[in-house]
Amino acid sequence: MLELSNITIDKKAYIDKFLLRRMSKNSEFSFTNLFMWRKSYNIKYAIIDDMLCLFVRHKNGPISATFPIGFTNADGSEKDVTNALNFILDWFNSQGYEPLIRLYDQSAVKKLEDTFPGKFILTEDRGNFDYVYKVEDLINLSGKKYHSKRNHINKFIAKYPNYQYCKMTPDDAQECIDLFDSWRLPKDDGSSMELAEEREAIIELLDNWNDLGITGGCIRVDGKMVAFSFGEALSNDTVVVHLEHADTSYEGIFAVINQQFLENEWQNYTYVNREEDMGIPGMRKAKLSYRPAFMIEEYIATLA
Repeated sequence: MLELSNITIDKKAYIDKFLLRRMSKNSEFSFTNLFMWRKSYNIKYAIIDDMLCLFVRHKNGPISATFPIGFTNADGSEKDVTNALNFILDWFNSQGYEPLIRLYDQSAVKKLEDTFPGKFILTEDRGNFDYVYKVEDLINLSGKKYHSKRNHINKFIAKYPNYQYCKMTPDDAQECIDLFDSWRLPKDDGSSMELAEEREAIIELLDNWNDLGITGGCIRVDGKMVAFSFGEALSNDTVVVHLEHADTSYEGIFAVINQQFLENEWQNYTYVNREEDMGIPGMRKAKLSYRPAFMIEEYIATLA
């Protein structure tokens, strides 16, 4: 019987060794992401044949398992995933659930189709496609396509010429929570589980700042924090932005923190993954407006 384990902070180094073999720029598979959302999404894991498999269930939704992570070896060869997939299918059967396997990029899709040709139906999971941009594009904002972004930044600078970008430390944690609450409370009538879950995830990240090894930056106006962003290296050429919040009464503030965080912390990286849009129309429009270099496609596999 497959035994599932909890994601705990003391397992970071152990889980990271599998995540570092994933050969993917998918934002979900950083330890920070798994750890900060582990309660909201009831994330568990199992190691099968030296590969990491995640089991996730959000609220009362269906349980899903990830395609085995780390099937690519350091020399480029690939592990056989047949046994691992059979273990996953047997686990779903033992629990009385229909198998639902999430595929995190095209390499996983190809591996599944090669291993079990014709056994699964693949469906696009568009709301979970990651948006990946060139770091230099979002720093320089050159050309006509970024004209509106430059305008937003210029308006902010004209109105707040003495603003500061500051690298954050754990001492800034309470200010981050206070800023998030000032953004959240006008939107929250007490019924929004999503906002409560996001607040919990932020607190998990802030409470484990040093152990997670994250980097934070903020914008201050007259000493007051008006925006913050958190990220970390996802691979040797890609950074992921986990969180970004701002006081929208400061016009152009999101464009400013986006640009300044990359310029001050991540200039030496090629790509930035700004995660998915969750199928929210406004978020999709905003992410597309920054002109992604490419998307990381996700799929859901069910038995044919």
